[in-house]
Amino acid sequence: MAIVPPLVALRNARLKKAEALRERGLNPYPSRSMRTEYAANILENFESMENQPVTVAGRLMSWRKQGGMAFGHIQDRTGSIQLVFRRAMLHPTDAAAGFLGYEDVALLDVGDVIEVRGTVGKTMKGEISVMAETLRMLTKSLRPLPEKWSGLKDRETILRKRYLDTIAAPEKLELFAQVSRMIFEARQFLYARGFLEFQTPIIQPLYGGGTAKPFLTHVNALGAEMYLAISHELYLKRLIAAGYEKVFTIGRYFRNEGIDRSHHPEFSMIETMTAYQNYEYNMALVEDLFRHVAVKAFGKITFQVRGHMVDFEQPWKRISMVDATREITGIDFSELRTVDEANARLTDLGVTEAQPSIGEALVRAFEAKVEDTLIQPTLVYGHPIEISPLAKPMAEDPRYVERFEIFIAGMECGDNWSEQNDPEQLFATWKKAYKPEDRDSGEFHPLDYDFLEAMDHGIPPTTGIGPGIERMAMIFTEQQDIYDVIFFPMMKPVLSQANKAIYGVAGEAVEEPAES
Repeated sequence: MAIVPPLVALRNARLKKAEALRERGLNPYPSRSMRTEYAANILENFESMENQPVTVAGRLMSWRKQGGMAFGHIQDRTGSIQLVFRRAMLHPTDAAAGFLGYEDVALLDVGDVIEVRGTVGKTMKGEISVMAETLRMLTKSLRPLPEKWSGLKDRETILRKRYLDTIAAPEKLELFAQVSRMIFEARQFLYARGFLEFQTPIIQPLYGGGTAKPFLTHVNALGAEMYLAISHELYLKRLIAAGYEKVFTIGRYFRNEGIDRSHHPEFSMIETMTAYQNYEYNMALVEDLFRHVAVKAFGKITFQVRGHMVDFEQPWKRISMVDATREITGIDFSELRTVDEANARLTDLGVTEAQPSIGEALVRAFEAKVEDTLIQPTLVYGHPIEISPLAKPMAEDPRYVERFEIFIAGMECGDNWSEQNDPEQLFATWKKAYKPEDRDSGEFHPLDYDFLEAMDHGIPPTTGIGPGIERMAMIFTEQQDIYDVIFFPMMKPVLSQANKAIYGVAGEAVEEPAES
């Protein structure tokens, strides 16, 4: 005989309670609430609200019954407040009105969403409460909540079932609300500077705007293989070609690559394009953007980021990649003349992977030895042309391009450059790197002839920024793991034994943590 998981028995008991409600003529899932007040408003304004009628609604988080009285706490988005039920005061069960009487409160469970109408008062112990006169079931919960005092402890369960974590620890809701306000303020900042927001395609016939391994999909209606966007840059440039001068998107990006504490396959980015400017304009723009978000969304200017106190008030340091690498390693890669010499210097630094060019050796040295030292906000510019096919070469030294990256607390937080608007040079750069057999490897930019056609018509000098939303969120919410700022992080699918039994799924269960 198969063993029934404990959760199945608990759920079945609650299903019976839902059926008992229906037998009494009560809908366990009505379509609306008559709420008039939130918990926090009552607690903060007790003196003016004492003895006043209110209707509150929320999730029942505690429940205890003592003879002719019962006590509970409901939790709404503003906080928690106590409810007091007296047999003599609570309206009896009434199917027409939808009321649940004291004689039927045994049909309640912690986790149910309920509505209570009553008057504001205090208990003998002095706790501000709502003295219940009517009780309505709004949603019958079929599964128990995590244990109240310990909450969720298993990391994987927290990530898979964030909604349970925030129910058990409602203060965690604020972190994700802060991320939402951060995005709002970023939009306000750009709107105030004359930018227009556009929706650019997520499903694209060719991925472009960077080098990354894409996700492949198939569009049945067109009978065509397509890709999820690794960037929206080429579409924003088409908008510049169309005649707009300041455009942006806050879009979703998909890169089929690694997962770690600062990388996630699906992420968001603020991506802009500005005509008639170069990358130096964007240095000022991105610095002002971060400062604006810090003050407007978070109300402060210094943040604890990865163990360091970071100050966004001070002017950001600007330094070339060559100079930053020379300061830390003592090696001036701009003076080297052969790839062998560059790789020998890498070996001296303990980097054993040989690089195909001097420029790529510089980048590897920078990544290995310099990035982690850039604690205060820093703009590193002058990247080698070998790794920057979409950027415009520097007039003073065409080995490097008009490109900069943002570094904060040793973490790269955005990539920005003056766009290459010479269609012949751009085509030559793409064609030189292109290998048809490795098209989707993520190692180079594919040939996008439709985009090149748009470039042939001409776009003015143009520059763009691309700070990542999740990394901004990590900085401003002072988190060290990207998974802690993504409400729905990517996880392998699981099927528990309990869910297999509940939903009648055949086959092997893929187990999830025991706390689920």
